[in-house]
Amino acid sequence: MKAVRVHKPGHYWIDDVPMPVAGSRDVVVKMSACGICGSDIHFVQRGSLRADGSPMPLGHEAAGIVETVGSEVTGIPIGSRVFINPMTTDGAIIGTGADEGAFASHILIRKAVLGENILAVPEGLSLERAALAEPLAVGLHTVNRGNPNAESKVAVFGCGPIGLAAILWLVRRGVRHIVAIDVADERLEHARRMGAHATINPLKDDLVQRLGAHHGAGAPVMGQATVGTDIYYDLAAGKGVIDQITAMAKFRSRLVIGAIYINPVEVNFRGLIMREMEITTAGVYQQELREALYELPNIETAVLDAYVTSTFPFDDFDNAFAVAKQVTSAKVMVTFT
Repeated sequence: MKAVRVHKPGHYWIDDVPMPVAGSRDVVVKMSACGICGSDIHFVQRGSLRADGSPMPLGHEAAGIVETVGSEVTGIPIGSRVFINPMTTDGAIIGTGADEGAFASHILIRKAVLGENILAVPEGLSLERAALAEPLAVGLHTVNRGNPNAESKVAVFGCGPIGLAAILWLVRRGVRHIVAIDVADERLEHARRMGAHATINPLKDDLVQRLGAHHGAGAPVMGQATVGTDIYYDLAAGKGVIDQITAMAKFRSRLVIGAIYINPVEVNFRGLIMREMEITTAGVYQQELREALYELPNIETAVLDAYVTSTFPFDDFDNAFAVAKQVTSAKVMVTFT
């Protein structure tokens, strides 16, 4: 079968690899859909993450149909429509250093357990939509870490797939003051379609002035003006974003960092002491996977259509990956026949 694997920095290959064989506690899933994640792009840029230097399989946002079931597996019949929890029972994450990746016609799920690493797809939900549960769960967990309520004034920095997912959940939570911030107008348009109440392109507008216009002014801190934003979500990992946020933050506002910073970032903590700003991170989303999957049938089609900007067949993976790297894209999906 064909499988996408990273061989060295900047290069992946679509390799011929052996078809997986299920052991007594395993299942083999025939892939139906898998999303391209921003982390997949980073993995290709950086090269293989496997400790032994062997090619690293890609793909972890996946759904498909169970084709083979091991003799000791219970509750997962052949033909089951399933979402694959990428966190394996051995602690490795599928498509990010484990032996398996979901950009392949079939994938082996070791020690398969229904409700843990295999989740049943709700009736009436397509497998292509079900594969969105993973990035949506990441966005949901990020939102949860900020603990917003309906009256929270929220700013989301970065309108890629996870930033857009965060906007989706903020809207569904009834938050009424959501401002999306990105340097790409195309992504800001995606954010508006998903329910953001206002957008700012800091390359074209004064960020502090515009955000203050939407969220009002906060009380000055040590003589410095602040804006009235309650919660900042950093899903951009852009140069200087954290400094921009902390320099305008009001007293006891919150910052949730869900973006992946490849290199260390300097933070001006002197300016934060009197602000008593609460800073946390978001990255482990296992508890939100089930909620995201089972809420998907209730999300409006127009919202999901705004989220998925392109869909390609697996035979056209090269073009799919190229499009996913463009700043105009939101979520790019790969489907399998």
